[in-house]
Amino acid sequence: MVVIRRIRGVLLMSLCALLVFMLMLTVRPQVTYACSCVVPAPPLEAMEDAAAVFEGTVISITKPFGIIQSSADPMQVTFQVGARWKGDLGDQVTVSTAQSGDSCGFEFAKGERYMVYARGAEADGSIAKGNEEQSEFTTSLCSRTALYTDAQEDLNELGPGNGGGSPTAPPENAEGVGPSVTGDNHSATAPWVLYVGLGAGIVILIALILIWQRRQSNKSRK
Repeated sequence: MVVIRRIRGVLLMSLCALLVFMLMLTVRPQVTYACSCVVPAPPLEAMEDAAAVFEGTVISITKPFGIIQSSADPMQVTFQVGARWKGDLGDQVTVSTAQSGDSCGFEFAKGERYMVYARGAEADGSIAKGNEEQSEFTTSLCSRTALYTDAQEDLNELGPGNGGGSPTAPPENAEGVGPSVTGDNHSATAPWVLYVGLGAGIVILIALILIWQRRQSNKSRK
């Protein structure tokens, strides 16, 4: 009986430790900062300072993964490019920005269309050496980047763009169909599903062991 009680106590302590660990995984502390911006330069001046200027629709957003995160951690935003005003751009381009507006990141929404002013990531100091997944361009809340519907002043000053037809026409892919919005936001959350499933399996296993131990204890008493 004493041995069974000790085993049960160890199992209960293990279960409590597991539950605390799972709680730490699901509650992720984040370091936040305050964003302070000056008034953006006029469109022509902003284009002069930018490495790329284009309009496009967000087709995917990849956010950073980690237990402890900062609002300044970069997320990767991929666009289906429409009209281009500056930069050697393909049909799709990925731009990096801080994942939160608290750190001056532009909080893009998948499926929305934007007027984007992007700087070179190397010139902006946001590319880490050896990080091949880092995008070539970066933008922020402090740039002239805006929803396409709010960029009429920019369109008037910059005029028609190149490679995407009229700046008022929706961006199209090679088949002449609007870009499909099939992002990979789930890629950052998939590991959490694995952790939760693994934790649930361990909890169920411990519960079954405890039930078995209790039944064995009851049989010994009889």
